[in-house]
Amino acid sequence: MTDFLLGREYPLDVPEITAKPSAGIESAQGTFSLLEKISELNSKTTRPRLIHQKGVAACGRFSPYMSLADYTQAAFLQDPEKETPVIVRFSRAMGELGASDSLRDMRGMAVRFDTDDGDYDLICGSTPIYYINDPSKFPSMIRKLSPTQMECGEEVDFWGFFAENPEAINLIMWLYSNRGTIKSYRYMEGYSVNTYQWINGDGEKLYVRYRWNPLCEEEDNEKRMGISAQEAEFLAGFSPDCCLRDLALAIEERNFPVYELEIQMMNDSEVCNCDFDFLSTTLFWPEDIYPYTKIGKMVLDRLLPKEKYENLCFAPSTLVSGIAFGNERFLEIMDYAHKDGWRQRGGVK
Repeated sequence: MTDFLLGREYPLDVPEITAKPSAGIESAQGTFSLLEKISELNSKTTRPRLIHQKGVAACGRFSPYMSLADYTQAAFLQDPEKETPVIVRFSRAMGELGASDSLRDMRGMAVRFDTDDGDYDLICGSTPIYYINDPSKFPSMIRKLSPTQMECGEEVDFWGFFAENPEAINLIMWLYSNRGTIKSYRYMEGYSVNTYQWINGDGEKLYVRYRWNPLCEEEDNEKRMGISAQEAEFLAGFSPDCCLRDLALAIEERNFPVYELEIQMMNDSEVCNCDFDFLSTTLFWPEDIYPYTKIGKMVLDRLLPKEKYENLCFAPSTLVSGIAFGNERFLEIMDYAHKDGWRQRGGVK
């Protein structure tokens, strides 16, 4: 075996899987059993995700407030009496597995609907915009912003990236508000960022963007605004897993997190008269022109074991009939990034 640091070779010491003559068959069986246990432990070690490494997942149910058959064929949006099982994974975008939950970053909120027509993945973030609009910049973004891509002693080139990509200034404004630092996923909004198409039974199309809006008591409304940088730094040392613990404790105490699903809609005539790039992931749709409409509610009532949710692959192309890509080029590249990462990690589902 070659020592790549010193440039020389040395023999690889492999333990013999044999027993001494006096030990008998039982000792050999014990050795094989030990090696099988070690192999089992190794097989459970999954390669970390490229980003969104640290997370937690919960299961629950979703039901629409009314039939949306006039807007989409999607089966899970047709019957207000029908509940659809869901899995939600919350995560930090650029933090490593041991990173603090509270520090300044984007967060992910990936939702999988288990519908009658198959799975539907709605991948959202804690801000309504993204770092980039050109998917060709994705590799550069990861190399400069993710600590997992840094060489020993190298620093994240955070401000260098934003200087080279001025379209990300919108995101900076969100990140450096209190929305960039949180201590609970239960009060975090989730935005689709990307634009999707809804298609009804007559083939008519709408462009939509989604938002998950946490429902909470009036006295808890300020928690939706995040926390100060000082509190985030304190929690980073005092309770680095604050978001994970908060979600687990709330479910254990049956204080189940509840989120409303809301959409913004744009029809063909509005698209033609739109004076901005409505497909851009670095721009959000003004709420005074395109107001949010509440369409359903999701309740999370059970945590998912880590060995199950860490093997899940959420991908933008996991769609159902009645829903399609809007900003197709961006979503296709992101879809490849998700699926290739899944394959590199072993291809488990």
